[in-house]
Amino acid sequence: MKITLWGVRGSIPTPSTADFVTSRYGGNTTCISIRIPGQVVILDAGSGLRSLGLQLVREMPIKATFFFSHVHWDHVQGFPFFIPAFVAGNSMALYGPNLNRQPGFIGSVLERALRNQQESLNFPVQLADMPAKMTFTDLEDGATLELPGTETKLVVTAGSLNHPGGSFGYRIEERRGTEVKAFVYATDTEHLAKSNPKLQKLARGADILYYDAQYTEDEYNGRDGMPHKGWGHSTWTHGLAEAQEAGVSHLLLGHHDPLHDDWAVARIENDARREGLKVGMKVTAAYEGMELQL
Repeated sequence: MKITLWGVRGSIPTPSTADFVTSRYGGNTTCISIRIPGQVVILDAGSGLRSLGLQLVREMPIKATFFFSHVHWDHVQGFPFFIPAFVAGNSMALYGPNLNRQPGFIGSVLERALRNQQESLNFPVQLADMPAKMTFTDLEDGATLELPGTETKLVVTAGSLNHPGGSFGYRIEERRGTEVKAFVYATDTEHLAKSNPKLQKLARGADILYYDAQYTEDEYNGRDGMPHKGWGHSTWTHGLAEAQEAGVSHLLLGHHDPLHDDWAVARIENDARREGLKVGMKVTAAYEGMELQL
């Protein structure tokens, strides 16, 4: 599988300026593509989705499958700018977690969130006016889907994580006979006092774990005057502990804080890489445009 990172920033897009440089790691919010021959999978629809769409228009007609971690704005805000959705003949299957369903509500929570984002007060084109074919499905915790390609297949498993309002992580396996490669996506998750059993189940033996490392330990604990406990995000130190316990080969740190410029992310990466070496773990910080091959 080929994994491409189109956006790795958390909370809000953070463009590079002369005084606050983000050009090395990127300023777009979360979007990742995973491709095998015959399948295109897209994880979240942050502002990085726009750049992915500009590439996909060269390959139309396209058939893509989306998996949303949740529907907070930084994970859906790129969808109104996804050009393939404006082209008839393209098709998209969109999956999201079955969260925050109100009594008496009928339909898809994911569809409602995307539709509300594009109401006329917010955006000039409504979701119903986008010509591409779309199907919406809300997934239950632990759901598994198989997506056959032309040479191999992807098996996607959803698992709930710890985040205000809820969030799902995803384990994406490429299977070729008995050979299995696994990428695990665990953004917007806050660590527990001990390892998270649901994250451990998703990440067990994975080749790569993409983990929410938005804060340093000092930031998380409020040594700068504003604690971030309960905000739904984690630190690289807890990510390393989770990855080590799960037997992960490569820890990929993402969901960078909008208050972290390139220098701040580089310091986190250097500290995490040094500690990873002590336990035999490869650790890198995610950056926009990064490509990984499993």
